[in-house]
Amino acid sequence: MRIRNAGNANTRLQSCDYEPASSVDTGQQGQILKGRGLDKQMCSTLLNIGEYQLLVVDAPEVPPQELRSAVRWSIQDLIEFHIDDAVLDVFDAPPGGPAGTLKQMYVVVAHNAMLRERIDKLEQTGVNLKIIDIPELAMRNLASRLPEDQSGLVTLYFSQEQCLITLTHDSTLYLTRTVDFKYSDLDNDTRVPIDFSNRLALEIQRSLDYYEQHFHKAAIQTIAILPPPVKLDGLNSALQETLGLTIRSISLNDIISCDQEFDPASEAACMLAAGCALRTETRAL
Repeated sequence: MRIRNAGNANTRLQSCDYEPASSVDTGQQGQILKGRGLDKQMCSTLLNIGEYQLLVVDAPEVPPQELRSAVRWSIQDLIEFHIDDAVLDVFDAPPGGPAGTLKQMYVVVAHNAMLRERIDKLEQTGVNLKIIDIPELAMRNLASRLPEDQSGLVTLYFSQEQCLITLTHDSTLYLTRTVDFKYSDLDNDTRVPIDFSNRLALEIQRSLDYYEQHFHKAAIQTIAILPPPVKLDGLNSALQETLGLTIRSISLNDIISCDQEFDPASEAACMLAAGCALRTETRAL
């Protein structure tokens, strides 16, 4: 995906192609990129859900140059592998707690070997890798393009096995949760099971309650649903009935100017890539 990012009003999709990674090898990927004129362009890549951990920790009271080492020490018992094998990055979490005085940070942690393999494969295709990002921040970038984000927005993204929930306000990520959900469980019936819609509604309500109480924010009124890999009949109406919120299905055209037409599966696959391309921060994992 190639985007001309010149501010909300002028951001335009220049090109977008989707090929499942399993269908092309590294050499073919390089040829595709070269054919699109992207082989020397600075690019971003997005980690998959499950390839990293996103933690929230109290911000250490140390000088900025000592921040990462202090965080590294504090999370060693919270991650699934040895701290010496970890690559991490940090970004600010909104202040919360009593009177908004609790200072916390998000910590993104990934295994060095996994990242090295990802970087090596991309470099073999000839790309100029600049950023490694995560879905939660890609979703924040997408949400920030919608007017509802100015007063708070719940956004839902469906992977093949999970639903990722984010709560954002004014381009800031406040909260994230995941709910397990496998499309294979639908058995060719695209109607969303009642037990899943109830579980999802419960997690959203818990998130909204925490958002209002911990961050002292006004109630969010809108849920934005990003394109799912498979149509989920009845989900919007079930969530609206249970939660009493406005439910909005989002397309890529709602986010950026786009002349290209997509089939539903390709649009779902490319949505987070668009969010990744809309990143404005320069720090990388």
